[in-house]
Amino acid sequence: MWERRELKQYAKDFLRKHYWKAFLVCLIVTLLNNSGGSSTSGNELLNKESPMVGIEVEAPSRNGNPIVKFVTDMSGLPLAFIISGILPIIIIISIVLMITVGFALEVGQSRFFLDGFKGDVRIGKLFSTFNSLEYLPIVKTQILRNIYIFLWTLLLIIPGIIKSYQYRFVPYILSEQPNLPTKQVLEMSKDMTDGHKMDMFVLDLSFIGWYLLGFMILGLGGLFVDPYVETTYARLFNVLSGNGYIHDEYDSYDMSIQ
Repeated sequence: MWERRELKQYAKDFLRKHYWKAFLVCLIVTLLNNSGGSSTSGNELLNKESPMVGIEVEAPSRNGNPIVKFVTDMSGLPLAFIISGILPIIIIISIVLMITVGFALEVGQSRFFLDGFKGDVRIGKLFSTFNSLEYLPIVKTQILRNIYIFLWTLLLIIPGIIKSYQYRFVPYILSEQPNLPTKQVLEMSKDMTDGHKMDMFVLDLSFIGWYLLGFMILGLGGLFVDPYVETTYARLFNVLSGNGYIHDEYDSYDMSIQ
């Protein structure tokens, strides 16, 4: 039904013209959805084993970090106690940001690529979901989607991975039809991915080399691969939804069913 080579070639053709716009869109979404990622490593500020957290880490000493020294001197509290008290707050804030902002941005990102294939590559598409008609239905569906994946992951890792692929196209469906009932959106994504989940898994594996190469660049190079991945999956959604057979300026081959 579809081939990785064809999807990737289409993505490359699109990115040759619009890479930096796509990069900025993906970067904003990544930063918002991972805003608490670095905070979870706050224990790295410690340079010895702490009886309060029970772990050993290596990092610059208290005396070598003026910010850490100021906080501990002003509060009079052990650094480990400060970190253990702040981290839950940061995690909660991160979750709230992901739900209130990140979920809507994820759909906006999908809209950017799908509309971009039609020639509309305005970065403002990323924020187009923040309106009174679309925002709440999108957030509701995105919350339930992630709850289902989380619950299946708690059951067993493999079922959780399967569900994540099953609901992979929820943001794309919402980008085109944001007011559909949640159950219908989930069913549509389930139907679209039926028989394709293993191929999608292999498609993900095909990007590993790019990410490994990217992370060799100060550990941040993977950010430059994200537009390639997102463009490829947006194109796959188009193909599986039936819209991919409409040729446009980025087509360099025949995408029709063989």
